[in-house]
Amino acid sequence: MMRPLLRLLAAGPLCAAALLALPAPANAATCGDRDTATPFAAWGDQQAYFLVANGGFELGSIGWKLGGSAKVVAGNEPFYVHSTTDSRSLLIPSGGWAETLPFCVASDEPTLRYFVRNTGSVLSTLSVFVTVRTTVLGIATETTLPLGVAPGTTVMWQPSLWTVFGLSPNQLLGGTTTVRFRFAPLLAGGLWQIDDVYVDPFKDW
Repeated sequence: MMRPLLRLLAAGPLCAAALLALPAPANAATCGDRDTATPFAAWGDQQAYFLVANGGFELGSIGWKLGGSAKVVAGNEPFYVHSTTDSRSLLIPSGGWAETLPFCVASDEPTLRYFVRNTGSVLSTLSVFVTVRTTVLGIATETTLPLGVAPGTTVMWQPSLWTVFGLSPNQLLGGTTTVRFRFAPLLAGGLWQIDDVYVDPFKDW
C-alpha cells in the first residue's frame, strides 16, 4: 500500500519537489467531514473514497454542466458500488462534454477515480482535465491541466486507473482550494459513459 508521499512522488517530480520544499503544516485545513466508502475494493484498491456531488447521476444533471449531446441516461455501471438501487449514468458522445461544478479539496485529497466504458469507435479516447483554483494575496487564478485519457477499447464497464490531479500552492501549504473536472471524448465516433465519480482522501489511508 503506497503512502501519500510516495504516491505524490510517483505522480510527478515537479509536484513532489514542491511538496518536499515546504514545511509540513501543524494543522492542515479540511473541507469538512466526508462520507467515505471503498468502492474499488473488488479491484484490489482498499482505499476510502468520497463521491463527488451527484457523482452517480441519480439526480440527473444536478451538480454538473453538460455540453454537446452529453446527457444522463438509464443504466448503471453493473457493479452498483454506490448503491444497489442506482439506475443512471452519464452518456458523453463525441462532441459532448461534462464538467463538475467547483468543489472543495484539501491537501490530502488529490486522486480521482470513476467507472467508464466506450461502446463507440475504439479510436476514440476520453480526455480528463482538472481546473484548479489558486489564491495568493487575495488574487484568485485558475489553471486547467490535462490529467490523461481513457483508451477507447473499454467496451465493458470498468474502473478507471488512479488519476492524480495537480495540487495548488494553497493545498501544498496545508490549505484548501476548489477544483472542477471535465470529461470530453477525443476523435469522432466515441460513445462514452461514466458513472460513480470518486475522489480519494489521503487522510483515510
